[in-house]
Amino acid sequence: MFKGIKSKFSGGGGRRHGGEDNAEATPAEATPAEAIPTDGRLKLQQFFFKSGREEPRLAATTPHLVNSEEEVIALVNVARERMQVIRVIGSGHSINEAVGDTGETSNEVLIRLAGELRSFRQVSSSECTKTFKIGGGCYLGLNPLDETSTWDNSVNVQLNNHDCAIPILGGITHQSLGGFIMTGSAGGSVAHGFEDVIKEIHFVNGLGEKVIAVRGTEIFNAVGVSMGMFGVITYVVLEVPTPSFNVKGTEITVSVSDSVIAVDPNTNKSNLQETLETQEYYRMLWYPQEYAQRVTEWAGGWSDSNDIVPYVDILSAPVVAGAAAMSLRWSHWLLTNHPCEATYKLIGAELRLFTKETPQEFNDVWYKVLPMDNGAPVDTIFDTSFTELWFPMDKTDDVLDILRSIYEDQQVAGNYAVEIYAGKSSPFWLSPAYDRDVMRVDPFWFVHQAGDPRQYFDYFWNALLGVEGIRAHWGKYLPAADGMYGDTRYDLAFLKKSYPMLDKWLEMRNAADPDQIFVTEYWRKMFHIEK
Repeated sequence: MFKGIKSKFSGGGGRRHGGEDNAEATPAEATPAEAIPTDGRLKLQQFFFKSGREEPRLAATTPHLVNSEEEVIALVNVARERMQVIRVIGSGHSINEAVGDTGETSNEVLIRLAGELRSFRQVSSSECTKTFKIGGGCYLGLNPLDETSTWDNSVNVQLNNHDCAIPILGGITHQSLGGFIMTGSAGGSVAHGFEDVIKEIHFVNGLGEKVIAVRGTEIFNAVGVSMGMFGVITYVVLEVPTPSFNVKGTEITVSVSDSVIAVDPNTNKSNLQETLETQEYYRMLWYPQEYAQRVTEWAGGWSDSNDIVPYVDILSAPVVAGAAAMSLRWSHWLLTNHPCEATYKLIGAELRLFTKETPQEFNDVWYKVLPMDNGAPVDTIFDTSFTELWFPMDKTDDVLDILRSIYEDQQVAGNYAVEIYAGKSSPFWLSPAYDRDVMRVDPFWFVHQAGDPRQYFDYFWNALLGVEGIRAHWGKYLPAADGMYGDTRYDLAFLKKSYPMLDKWLEMRNAADPDQIFVTEYWRKMFHIEK
């Protein structure tokens, strides 16, 4: 259980979508340091689930608002004197431990970037690109749990207003720009990577120094994915393509036997790897339960058409989201307390009810389509946790074989879905996609059901950690530091084998933060960082 954390610091072609270039900065309005306000999503959650979450999000705590680089430097200097630990929270989309206090870091100062550190300004342009300096605390899209966040002050809408577009986004865009980058987050594509548009990363290190990490340098590759342990990202310079564009595609639900994961008897392989490598944008949701056996496939690509057809998530309707959430919680109770054929049939019937067989076509502006889960209340009533496992692309069918095997156990198949998609090779040393394209596997756990998600994810860690080249998303559930899973120990030796530049990363991290003011006990245990 998290404590409310209060700062001890006091101090200061058919792809165009119009818009005028504007060199003026547009900082978000600073607000008093109080708990994050909410919109109607929490009311919806409370209507269906009177008790709410048993363990509150870290986003519900009270961070200190920091408005400028100068304030960050002052905070760092105070933290060094007082031997405090500084952690930055954006939208709180990562698991609590990845962001901040786990009850073991008593001297922690939790901050949120505001004011100038959410500013947006254009700094240059060319025929094909425009360059922007953006505050690290600026949200990519709308964060519905922060009333200072609007579509108009989001990164994506402001870029679109300048007739620009980021070629790839994650499934949601609630995250801050700095948080999305630092955890190694990615969208579903091998054609486009978010890192492709990052030109510079500005941060304040543990010595109170301003550092500018430029694309192609070692410090850039090290700090890009560093989980806040090199310092506070104050600005990110993005070099973004112009003009803007639309994304056109289709979402369809089919039986497993008619999907890309069906095994071709002639080759003994599926079509999944080819699909991940050839579709510009793609993700699938697999419902592996014995009586569900469905796959929802979402695929799209750049479009020359201006005929707008919005993408509509079935869970964007509050009544549907509430009903589906209640169904998940009830079916999990049955699965836990009455594991029998009747329960398995009921779960299959419920999942078929909430997965649309009718194809849905869409064609809309990039920032409305690429984050296909933005319409669902995934931050409240449909809150979903997962572990995100990344594999070398050529391991795709090996991983599918393992998943098919463990899903024969209906307790593992569960009452929800597993998401599978791709990721482009990254230059960041600690990115799970470092130096190779990947396929990614996200087993889902519904937060509002009883039980421990780690116990569920153990099934997958035990079965999959032995796959050569596996890595995991740093902001999601990770195997326990030094834990044993099957025949594999998840320890520092494992991480060094997985990330060939880890020794160099640790060396540079120590130089950037010799007093360890950015290291929590969670990350200390993970990387064996000695005090």
